[in-house]
Amino acid sequence: MKKFVATVLTVVLCLGVLFGCGASYTADESTVFILKNGKVVSTDVDDFDENTYDQEDLKQYIKSTIDTYNEENGKGLVELKDLTVKDGKATLTISYASAADYRKFNDIELFTGSVAQALAAGYSFDGDFASVKDGKIAACDAKEFMEDADYKVAVIRGNLNVKVKGTIAYVSVQNTKYVDKQTIAIGEGFSLLETEQETQGTQEAEETEGVAVEDTQAQEVSGAVTDDELLNSSAEDTEVTFDFDEPEESTEAGSELSQVYTYIIYK
Repeated sequence: MKKFVATVLTVVLCLGVLFGCGASYTADESTVFILKNGKVVSTDVDDFDENTYDQEDLKQYIKSTIDTYNEENGKGLVELKDLTVKDGKATLTISYASAADYRKFNDIELFTGSVAQALAAGYSFDGDFASVKDGKIAACDAKEFMEDADYKVAVIRGNLNVKVKGTIAYVSVQNTKYVDKQTIAIGEGFSLLETEQETQGTQEAEETEGVAVEDTQAQEVSGAVTDDELLNSSAEDTEVTFDFDEPEESTEAGSELSQVYTYIIYK
């Protein structure tokens, strides 16, 4: 529902919750869930100023927008599953009959199907890919999966998380980060291979902790940074912060729209 929610709310932080088939799926960031039957469910959580907006007015606006879409395109294609407002956040969950309905309703490109169907639809699978089998990330050639008829693919242009009903095997590298065997995070500046290198570097650092302590002591004698300085610097560099008052022109990198196609190949 991103296209029209942006008109009503200022989007700065997203979570994902899926309601369907009697089950509930939660996520820490805005997530599109792709189901086996081709349906799509997404949840947006946006800042909501109850002093400025009215929850019931928002609900009626959303229902009206959905009704208009269904009247123009077909009955029951888009359905409001849940809308709640709590602690200054509005949580909106919507289901879509297909990826095409999600794409048309939100103006965010999304394709789901087999690799062969994606090729027939014009998706070229350009760019670098990595295998993510068993959580191990390694660069690979697209030829490894292009001729396997059993593979499915989700193609999206958006900065959000994608969770599939299956096990992810390959992912395009640019703007992606591995979350788990079913979930990929997409965001400006992410790099699947760089994330793997950082993880390896952390493991190596832990294994050589004793040597690092000796080196730090030597640095203290020479006037270099101290342990406390290093710890404080690390915390500041890695902490994720959200500037809710950041000007619009500075938030382009965090926009839900993206110019990069992300390919998620799974079984």
